[in-house]
Amino acid sequence: MANHRVSGHLVPDAVSGHVALEIVNTRAGWNDATQREYLVSYDALAVWAGDAGLLSATETRRVRALGRESPVEAQRVLDDVLAFRESWCSVVTAPWRDRPFPPADLAVVAHAVAAATDVSVLVPREDRRVLPDGGTWRSAGLRLPLHRAALAAAELLATGDVAHVGQCAGHGCGWLFHDPSHRRHWCIMAICGNRAKARAFAERRRAERPTG
Repeated sequence: MANHRVSGHLVPDAVSGHVALEIVNTRAGWNDATQREYLVSYDALAVWAGDAGLLSATETRRVRALGRESPVEAQRVLDDVLAFRESWCSVVTAPWRDRPFPPADLAVVAHAVAAATDVSVLVPREDRRVLPDGGTWRSAGLRLPLHRAALAAAELLATGDVAHVGQCAGHGCGWLFHDPSHRRHWCIMAICGNRAKARAFAERRRAERPTG
């Protein structure tokens, strides 16, 4: 797992190759008893969303200010983001686990996408696609990071690239990444891959030691 500090918050490095997967990677240790949480506050959410490219610098400043002005509502939005992240992780990992999309979790994602679409306008992109924008800090307010994450998730589902999502095998990690080749095992080879090799080497050395 790799991270860095932005505006006083520890945020995960963007290693997935697709922005829709980055929100899942705001938690580490998905399959372990000990987990690391990066979205520890609404302010941390806003800073992460700006760093991940979901919000512009101006949008990040605006929603951070809104969060300070309305802390109770900001906490409610953060709770909704964490619930969305949980459901989105279940949805996006379903194909490579050879199971159908879980209906309840898919409904949570659909609800978030619908809410984002309600406040969106269509914006032409450089690649000539025209996509909904999730609103502005004025129209979406504190929910803007959630709207942008939900629309990114919808795009991944619509393109079918959800079939090319892998999960890091690193101990205490479990981060997701876009893997069209289906040959990638680690989020970052230099970190999780090397740690796994070091553990395997240490275990072999222990097994080779004479007993008695």
